Amino acid sequence: MATNLNTKFSTPSLSADLPDEVEILTIHAQVTATITIDGEEIFSSVYYMYGLKIYIRDIRSIVEAAMLKRGLAITKFVLTVKDMENYTYTSGEITVIYSQLKSITGSESFLLESFLTTRKSALLSRSCPFSLHNYAKPYLLESAYCDIYFTMSSAPDQIRKHTHTFGSKQSDTPTIKSADASYSQFQYLLSLANIRDGIIHRVLYHIGSREFNIYFTPDIPSDTFQFLNAFNLKDTLCIFAATTSKTEIERSEAVYGRRPVYYDESIQVKHEVETAPLTISEARHLTDFLTSREITRQVSDEVFSPVLITDVTPEYSDNNSNPIRIKFTWAYADKTEFLT
Repeated sequence: MATNLNTKFSTPSLSADLPDEVEILTIHAQVTATITIDGEEIFSSVYYMYGLKIYIRDIRSIVEAAMLKRGLAITKFVLTVKDMENYTYTSGEITVIYSQLKSITGSESFLLESFLTTRKSALLSRSCPFSLHNYAKPYLLESAYCDIYFTMSSAPDQIRKHTHTFGSKQSDTPTIKSADASYSQFQYLLSLANIRDGIIHRVLYHIGSREFNIYFTPDIPSDTFQFLNAFNLKDTLCIFAATTSKTEIERSEAVYGRRPVYYDESIQVKHEVETAPLTISEARHLTDFLTSREITRQVSDEVFSPVLITDVTPEYSDNNSNPIRIKFTWAYADKTEFLT
């Protein structure tokens, strides 16, 4: 064969697990390589042969940049190579899930065993919006259910369990599915079983071999943020912390007719946060939040406003003798505070 793609792709694949380079064996002086996602061309270039080999590099960065630009968490990727005789060779259609992190056990194993988040459990307030996301493999039948642990006001010391079954689910195409996992949603599921006024403390959510623990607290978090996580999906973070607000004023002064005049004035309120003690898992998830490209803060039940992380010290140690606390500073992106 005059030309051959000597690098194999696996599907599905996390974007971080895409090959670092693709080797092409050819007798031709040059070939044209084209990359498409969802049928749209995002890259094309001519490569020149040396020693009967051609290498295509930076495929991951090309694909991830295109996914971020289009707001995609999952896409169909194809690499096509055309030689000088107009013969074409392709990688085949590869399902790619955006990920800033590489897998240890392999992309498909991770996707079928884990939810698309960097944490295994979540501590949430009862008013916090929250969703779980998972990859759905075509024609794979997976059972889905949740164990809801709750108490009744008449017996506050007795923990009860109710299992709600969503039934077996499958998809015809590779996709990412999202499920409402908020406190209000689980209250609704209890009501379907004629359980009223139950106080939910914990939920264990199952889809296939995936498990996720959700703990609910009556405490009010100091802040609730939503952000795009390591998989380019919306995630929620309730923070229990001490917050100090500082006002920064920058302006120029002049004296006009014995009266001070101010111009080029800039006023910004910054909020310095020091978290309550965290577990290693919580600290890693907080780092995912702090490095996100898009963060919003909950201002009211229905309103989230964009914020910027202006300063951060995301250092932590696995030394159990010292509690993990992380400090960071945030400010509203438009530099405007809300009335309270």
